[in-house]
Amino acid sequence: GLAEEDREFLLRTSVLRSMTGPLCDAVAGRGDPMKLLRDLARSNLFVVPLLDEQGEWYRYHHLFSDLLLNELRSSRPALVPVLHGRASSWCEDAGFFEGAIRHAIAAADHERTGLLIARHWYRYLLAGRAATVEQWLDALPQDFVHTDAALILARAWIAATYGRQEERARYLALAEGTSFKGRLPDGTASVESGVAIIRSVFAYGGVQSGLEAAHRASTLEPERTSPRAALIRFGLGAGLYLSGDTSRARKPLEEALELLRVGQPLVRTMVLSTLSSVALGEGHLEEAEKLAREACALVGRFGLKRIPQATLAPIALGRALAERGELGEAQTELESALTARRKYPDLSPWPTLLGLLGLASVRLARGDRAESRAVLAEARSILEASPDAGMFPELLERQEKKLRTRKPRKGQLDGELTGRELEVLGLLVGELSTRQMAQSLYVAPSTVRTQVKSIYRKLGVSSRKDAVEEAHARGLT
Repeated sequence: GLAEEDREFLLRTSVLRSMTGPLCDAVAGRGDPMKLLRDLARSNLFVVPLLDEQGEWYRYHHLFSDLLLNELRSSRPALVPVLHGRASSWCEDAGFFEGAIRHAIAAADHERTGLLIARHWYRYLLAGRAATVEQWLDALPQDFVHTDAALILARAWIAATYGRQEERARYLALAEGTSFKGRLPDGTASVESGVAIIRSVFAYGGVQSGLEAAHRASTLEPERTSPRAALIRFGLGAGLYLSGDTSRARKPLEEALELLRVGQPLVRTMVLSTLSSVALGEGHLEEAEKLAREACALVGRFGLKRIPQATLAPIALGRALAERGELGEAQTELESALTARRKYPDLSPWPTLLGLLGLASVRLARGDRAESRAVLAEARSILEASPDAGMFPELLERQEKKLRTRKPRKGQLDGELTGRELEVLGLLVGELSTRQMAQSLYVAPSTVRTQVKSIYRKLGVSSRKDAVEEAHARGLT
């Protein structure tokens, strides 16, 4: 019962997932499309209003949209790519870059698709959308990608993100061999700068070579206004930390936090996590835990758990908790991060080593020497395959020595532990708070605190973590 003009509008706009007046006008060439959209929605003709604040966006019911699109493809197939092209242009002008790329792909316009990806891929990758960028690139012929420096770098980034070493090396070699000169469409200062940033952030070639790449990137692209400014400083700070220069690592990482732009939650997670490790190395335990928890919150808020680099957050939190004596929670965080990283066995080894060394320490502190030994063996195998390993050989040797020399203490306690103190000591091994321990023992929290102080004095320790370790060493738990 619709007028022919309205039927034509429905057919032409069936290429759209969502619709608003100006977009429909650009695609269908129909005056006053908003009135028609509202009338169709009120008439219940399979047009559904979306819950945007302005009330200006609509979509077709999915089955109705499929029906219309099939009719359009069968009756006028040559018109379909034209309509997608119009939609792509409008979306780009309106700042809807994902929609612009999607419609360019649907139009099979490789030139336009490649240019749009080259301009905008970086922001999506830094937001943790590497899988989306890869889907876009997969829609292009491989030969086309291999002739475009920006798309080659995008491929190299994705391969590095997921630890696909052969692919990463191939695309980095392609990038370094390209004849492209000057600034790239995404704003990167040069191909050389783009390659240096990848090498510094992931440091697959080693800690020192990663640090050298970070210095090179900061020389090639020094501007604080660059979209890559925060990432460049992250690479520098991470490289300094991994090389054992903790004190110098803090400044570039704090600068990275200042320079981070909106829409870069993955990079913020990485920076916060590494800064937490720096704070831990400096002995600032409360700061380390706070930074790590902030990083973990970002992972949850922005759905980053499937991105391998997001595992830096639970690794940082686990290490901070371990130092604060919260061994149960620390073990949970570290094991979950390492399980996620093992799904990608060729990832950059440095975060994995941090997690393994942290887990070995926790296992030993909880009296599980066999598991601690197994974790250190895994770390050793990674380290033997990783020359230029910065601070890790020394850290691993220290952990192995601690495991070898850990024997039951022969010195006398400063007074025998009472039966109640032994009960409290057993609860210290777990994750219970003072209040929870008091509830378990049916006493006041103040009584538990008094008993904990007595335990510390008799064991000759000053923290919960040390009490647990000492109790294990003496065979008391």
